Amino acid sequence: MRLKVTNCEKNNENYSVEILYLDENPIKFYPDGKGGQLGDRGTINNIRVLSVLSDKIIVGNYIEVGEYDYEIDFKRREDIAVQHTAEHLFSGIAKKYFGFSNVGFRMAEDFTTVDLDSDIISSKTLEDIVAKTNEVIGIGAKILEKNMYIDEAKQLSLRKPISEKIKDGLVRIVEIENYDSCACAGFHTENIKNIRLLKLIFSERIKGKYTRCYLLAGDRAIDDYNKKDKIIRELNHKFSCRDNEILEMLEKYMTEHENLKKDYSSLSLKYSKYFLQEILESPIIINDKKTIICEEDKTIINEVRKSFGKRDETFIGITSDSIMLTSNNLDCGMVIKKIIEKYPEIKGGGNQKQGNIKGTLSKNQIIEILNSIL
Repeated sequence: MRLKVTNCEKNNENYSVEILYLDENPIKFYPDGKGGQLGDRGTINNIRVLSVLSDKIIVGNYIEVGEYDYEIDFKRREDIAVQHTAEHLFSGIAKKYFGFSNVGFRMAEDFTTVDLDSDIISSKTLEDIVAKTNEVIGIGAKILEKNMYIDEAKQLSLRKPISEKIKDGLVRIVEIENYDSCACAGFHTENIKNIRLLKLIFSERIKGKYTRCYLLAGDRAIDDYNKKDKIIRELNHKFSCRDNEILEMLEKYMTEHENLKKDYSSLSLKYSKYFLQEILESPIIINDKKTIICEEDKTIINEVRKSFGKRDETFIGITSDSIMLTSNNLDCGMVIKKIIEKYPEIKGGGNQKQGNIKGTLSKNQIIEILNSIL
C-alpha cells in the first residue's frame, strides 16, 4: 500500500504528517475517537504511527515529502472490531431483555466502558446481562452492515436515534440479527461468535444516575482470566489452601496482621520512652546549642519527635528515606533550605518550629551543615 507525504511538521515531541493515498481503493488509517472507537496504528516508511487525527497522522520521526509504503496493524483492527461488536451486543442485550439503555460508550486501550441509564442496577443483574450476552455469543449471529440515506434510516427501529446533527447523506446501519441495530461507522466482526467471550471487570455509579460497566472481550477477556488464574494459583501456594478457602485465609491473615500492628505500636511506644532517655544523654553541642541527632525506624522517630515540642534541644531524626526536624531555638525551615542548597537532590520544607525532608543524609553530613549555620 502506498501513500504520499505532502507535509511534515514538528508537533511537540513528535511530527504531524499530511498524506494522500495513492492506491485506487486505498485502505485508510481510521481516526482515533471516531464513533467512540480507537484509531489505527501501523507504520509509514517503517516509522511508527502514534495517533491518527481526522486530517493528519502523528508519527515518531521526521518524514521527507515523498511517496512511501505504509502498513496498518490489522491485528489491532481485529481486536478493536471484537471490542466494538461486544459493546453493540452487550448494549442490545441490556436493552432487549433488561430494559436498560446505553447512554455512553468509550473504548480505551485496556478496556471498554458502557454507561447504562440507571444507578440502581444490582451486581446480580449485571452478571445476568453478561451471562445472557455470552450465551448468545455461543449461539452466534451475523453482523449486517448497510449504507442508507438518513431519511430512510430514521424510519428504522434503532437502539438509539441517529444524531440530529446528521442532516443528509448516507449513514451506515449495523445490525446484529435479533439483538441490536444502530448507526455506526466503526469496525465490527462478521459474526458475534468471533467475540468468543465477554467479561465484566468492574462497575461503578456515575453522575448520580448511571452505571458504568468496564468490559473486556475476546483475547483481552481471555488474557484477564489467565492472569487472574495465575494469581489464584500463587495464592493457593502461599496460603496452602484451595480456591474456595482463599478469602477465609486472607481474612485470617489480615486479622493477624492488624493484631501484630497493634502489638508493634504498643512496643514502639514503650521503647520510645527508653530511647528518648538514651539520646538525651548524648547531645551534640554546636555554639552552645544542644542538638539531638539520631537514626531509627520512622515509627520511633515520629513518637520521640513529639517530646521535643516543648524542649530546648533541637531534634533531628534520620530514617531510611526521610529526615524530621523539630526545634524551639533553631529555624527548621532555614536549616532545610541550607540542606537543599548543598544537596539539590533532597526535597523538603518546613517552618520555624518543624520540617520534613524527603531523602536522607548521614549524621556527619547534617553536623557539617549545622556547623556552617551556627
